[in-house]
Amino acid sequence: MALVLVVDDDLSFRFFLKALFETDGHEAVAARNGAEGLETARKRRPDLVVLDVMMPGGGGLPMYRAMQADPALRSVPVIMLSGVGGATFAHGLSMCQAADGDGNTEVNEPFAYVEKPPRPERLLELAHRALNGTGNGSARMAGQPERAEQDGTGSPPDGISRKTGQATASPRAATHDAKENERMPYKILVVDDDPYIVKYMVDILSDNGYATCSASDGSEALEVLQRERPDLVTLDLEMPNEWGPRFYRKMTKEDAFRDTPVIVISGLSGIHLAIRNAVASLKKPFDPNRLLEIIRDTLEKRGELAAEAPVTHQ
Repeated sequence: MALVLVVDDDLSFRFFLKALFETDGHEAVAARNGAEGLETARKRRPDLVVLDVMMPGGGGLPMYRAMQADPALRSVPVIMLSGVGGATFAHGLSMCQAADGDGNTEVNEPFAYVEKPPRPERLLELAHRALNGTGNGSARMAGQPERAEQDGTGSPPDGISRKTGQATASPRAATHDAKENERMPYKILVVDDDPYIVKYMVDILSDNGYATCSASDGSEALEVLQRERPDLVTLDLEMPNEWGPRFYRKMTKEDAFRDTPVIVISGLSGIHLAIRNAVASLKKPFDPNRLLEIIRDTLEKRGELAAEAPVTHQ
């Protein structure tokens, strides 16, 4: 298992990349900018760095230049990941080398350069090559670092997988903090057969103060439902073994779960018709900010209703 450092200012992309590498069997840590990334690299000594180029508070090129000047980090392979074009990146890299002035630090090319949005399979392929020491992933300084070719098939959704699409926004922290209310955090059941999506959503929800549990299809979700008693369910529709609508019908037949709110998240068309009593239906790729807003509003309303319910005395 390798340690992968992900440096990106976009929260959605950080979650996506962490989920991608952790699902692939590696440990992943994240940083929000170049300054934070350099500090983390010096403390943790990663085996691979995936580094965005343009970030506030310290960009990727200054961090890469500092890594090249540090004997302990100089040999760590770096995959540059950015929305800027390859020619712009190559020019910036050459400027980094020229800025060194006295030439004491030679700035070598990174292992590879990948334009956003990356294809998950291609990114993992490059990561495997970098970690295994096979190939060099990049071209001569006179040319351009390797670009992961884009064929328009499968940009990661909200930063996750080809099922859903490209990341569109950075989730804001939910204003609701269960701990501040001195109660156990709300628990959310995530039901989806795509492990990247599950990991991504669990990370986002955990980061916003929610407890989570997950299932990969409707049959497993029923078992988790009984065991975990979640306050809300996010539900994919198209899954193997037992798909979403059938799970929902079984769930609502049980008195204990009939009123549990469900948010449908699916790539299928007409999803708003699939489960008419869902509190919301989001089509993949979904906006994570919107998902957090719906969850917060739904749980706050449930809390208000519970508080207003009359107390029955025996």
